Amino acid sequence: MNVFHAIELRRSVRAYTAAAVEKEKLEAIVKAGNLAPVFGRFHITVIQDPALLQAINQTTLERMKHSGNDFLEKRAATEGYIPLYGAPVLLVLSAPHGNDRSGFNMANVSCAAENMILAATELGLGTCFVMGPMLAFDNPELAEKLSLPADMVPLVGVLVGYPAEPLAANARKTPENVTYLI
Repeated sequence: MNVFHAIELRRSVRAYTAAAVEKEKLEAIVKAGNLAPVFGRFHITVIQDPALLQAINQTTLERMKHSGNDFLEKRAATEGYIPLYGAPVLLVLSAPHGNDRSGFNMANVSCAAENMILAATELGLGTCFVMGPMLAFDNPELAEKLSLPADMVPLVGVLVGYPAEPLAANARKTPENVTYLI
């Protein structure tokens, strides 16, 4: 596969099999994240512990229900909604002191997340870029379980696992949001 094919196959997967992701694949995904074009520090936490994933699911759901955000509250009220979609792995990307006014920290973790998403796709895995589950780490007990360096704050997550449905190329139309100045 080449990078363009991985880009075409990549999609937000919201249903996963129960199959575990191999250690070698996770290491390759983390390496891809660390090779991202960033201009600052960030931290990657790999979560596979089923009990911790369940606690993150439950805490996220409760925080969404009482967030004051219409979209999050409606999503959380959806019958059967599971914030982590049953993924066996959650990669949490954190940055020093959280999001900064210039947006540099969000740019750094997002670049790393995209590299990891494309690497996972190349390896036959499904992914979903998530921000909602980061609400769970407002809970000090859950945040402590991440064993983060003192100044790091979770900003984004990437769910990883084997997709319940095979990945297929996106059938998107020619974009209308591009202007060429020649």
